[in-house]
Amino acid sequence: MSLYLKELERNFREFERISLPKEEIDKINSFGENYEESYKYLAEKYLLWDEPFKTVMTGDETSGYTFFKGGTLCPLKNILRKHLTTAKKNKAALIWIGADGMQRVYTYQSLFSDVVKTSAALRKLGVKQGDRVLLHMPNMPELVIFMLACTKLGAVHVVYHASYSSESLAERINDCKPCIIVTTDESITGGYIKMKEKLDNALSKATFEPKYCVVVERTRKRVHMKPLRDLWYHDLISDEKHSNANTLPYEPHNADDTMFMLYTSTNMAEPKALTYSYAGYLLWAYVSYLMLFDMKETDTFWCTADISWITGHSYLVYGPLMAGQTVLIHEDSIDSDNAAKFYEICDKFSVNKLYTTPAMLRSLMNAAQKKKIFSDIKTLELIATGGEKLPEEILEWASAKLCKNKAAFIDIYSLTEAGGAIFAALPGYGKLEYGTVSERLPSVPAVLFDKTTKNFISDNDKQGEIVLKSPFPALCTGIHNQPGTFEKIYWKQVDDSYYFSTGDGGKLNENGFMVLTGRLDDVLHIGGKRISLVQIEEAIKKYEKVKECAVININDEKRGEKLIAFCVLHKQLDESYYDQTVREIRETILDEIGEVALPGEIRFSRTIPKSPDGAILRDLLKEIAMQM
Repeated sequence: MSLYLKELERNFREFERISLPKEEIDKINSFGENYEESYKYLAEKYLLWDEPFKTVMTGDETSGYTFFKGGTLCPLKNILRKHLTTAKKNKAALIWIGADGMQRVYTYQSLFSDVVKTSAALRKLGVKQGDRVLLHMPNMPELVIFMLACTKLGAVHVVYHASYSSESLAERINDCKPCIIVTTDESITGGYIKMKEKLDNALSKATFEPKYCVVVERTRKRVHMKPLRDLWYHDLISDEKHSNANTLPYEPHNADDTMFMLYTSTNMAEPKALTYSYAGYLLWAYVSYLMLFDMKETDTFWCTADISWITGHSYLVYGPLMAGQTVLIHEDSIDSDNAAKFYEICDKFSVNKLYTTPAMLRSLMNAAQKKKIFSDIKTLELIATGGEKLPEEILEWASAKLCKNKAAFIDIYSLTEAGGAIFAALPGYGKLEYGTVSERLPSVPAVLFDKTTKNFISDNDKQGEIVLKSPFPALCTGIHNQPGTFEKIYWKQVDDSYYFSTGDGGKLNENGFMVLTGRLDDVLHIGGKRISLVQIEEAIKKYEKVKECAVININDEKRGEKLIAFCVLHKQLDESYYDQTVREIRETILDEIGEVALPGEIRFSRTIPKSPDGAILRDLLKEIAMQM
């Protein structure tokens, strides 16, 4: 074993656990496969209940499952208010760094104050329990504030990534029918995006119009404000009748009420909004955060995910705030061009726990090796990665150069439908093996399933699908506006039993650790984002010159993975028109979906290889792409 791996294993073993000690993890593990008793124990210990739940789990695979029926709780009490009677009251809750260097710090008390003020303003605008509030904005404190304000009121927040197009936004507006949409004047992530103008364009295309649009100032640029519909956020919360939040009652919500919706790519042509319930989701966001990252009072935790993804929801907002953590939010993504900012942030705020992607670590490595952008970091104790496989060369560089062999590393396998992480090695507890996602987290009913033999897999080195063999509290409860679709897509029947299909393949290595083998459908995880190949293909085919197309992914030195689109045109073009056609195809993708779905390359082909039943032969296209 190489020196750096020995150092990594030592750092992993010696990681100090404080808030969730080894004895407590042993207790959770002691329930074994008695999952209901495990969930009962966790819910009673880690959530504050206004009314205790009557049953742990009810329902079935055809009608859906419900957890903690009969129980009620105040989400904001569990997330923020419980800290206000402790020493955490004046502790930094959020540290925000803008893409332009702007900085803001919120203590738990000041964050709570802004949340209740915003919830009072939303109530005055007519928002009530069950209403949808669409949040289309970059990583800003106001995004977190609106999310928490919605949970206080019982409104359903829907965070939609700021990079998506007006066409895509219009489709989501029609689908979720929000009573209020919140956006910013502009976004400065990855260049200036006119967010309010994009929203106006989306509303001109949508058939549904919200009652109000609230605009948060980011750049203070002049934007069009429609009278009676559009409101400035700063005016809203400074208005006396909206800012008097002390009179707003703390109404508990049913444990199984819908807390939020999340649009995600599936193997369907159109992304659907998954729904999540209060108690089950909050329980797992909190407990899994403690399992993975623990918490000590001097921590500064930085998760580089966008808040709009499930990783951002669970490990940038809800999990760490419930734990009383100091959370760092960076408005922009880190790449090789702004790598210096990463070192500045880590140094200034003594970041000691980092949750990021292999793609970002690759960017830091490239910046260090090719641009000589590098600084020593003395504070990092734990680095977690997820969203894609961590190559050994990046692990070795990050351990030896970035952390001077003083940090523990873990690889996390998260599942959007499960509300967060389901596989990982727990630092300071158990065992790990790099190149794997180790073992399922305690109380997660995850196993391997062989679709051919219809049996669960216990043998090593045999590939199968990672499935959940029983319901799980944080599991999404359905698909919005699609009754019955969720159960049909995800719950599969084998004889008299059911399992929940994740769509992800895996195998156990010779030591019994889980190795991810990739998606079993046409959905990819790239840079922490979940992208449907079918959705991109459908967008490209809306360009009038394209007859058919296929999108694949290959390994890429800079980003880890890269999308390539093969397009067959209706008429063969002269090569002099290729660049113009590529630009027009890219513009079509930007209009239909957004920058998040742009392929790294667009190539033209005479035909798309397909199987006899019409399925695209993506593996063959990958071989062709690698040879070109």
